[in-house]
Amino acid sequence: MTIKWNWGTKIFIAYTSFVVFMLVMVYLCTQQHYDLVTPDYYAQELKYQEVIDGQRNLQALGKPVSVTQTTSLITVALPLERIDGQGVVKFYRPDNADLDFEIDLAGNNTVMVPSNKLKTGVYKVKTAWMHEGKRYYDEQTLYAQ
Repeated sequence: MTIKWNWGTKIFIAYTSFVVFMLVMVYLCTQQHYDLVTPDYYAQELKYQEVIDGQRNLQALGKPVSVTQTTSLITVALPLERIDGQGVVKFYRPDNADLDFEIDLAGNNTVMVPSNKLKTGVYKVKTAWMHEGKRYYDEQTLYAQ
């Protein structure tokens, strides 16, 4: 017994295959998860001039922020002996927003974080603080092990 394939059957099979392929692609695309840099991305973008000013003020200071890593501790040290304003150190994980966290400086110039608090991978250490009415900002890449 031989099946006869006329042109109508071939068009139907091609069309049906294309529809099934497109449905599978739509399903796979809806399963993809995208994290924004921050939930309020657009509001942060409008404030970006503050980041630029903070980087410029840090460069004028002439001393960098120090981020060091040992087997048990990660230390972030500001170039000032003390700060008289508020500040925060953010550990930003680009590939997983659930691993982000931040620590308030609360007048201290040094923050120590246990290494086991960070999962293995790349973090951006973003440091922002106020001192004598000026904003300061630094951003460094850290590979946590």
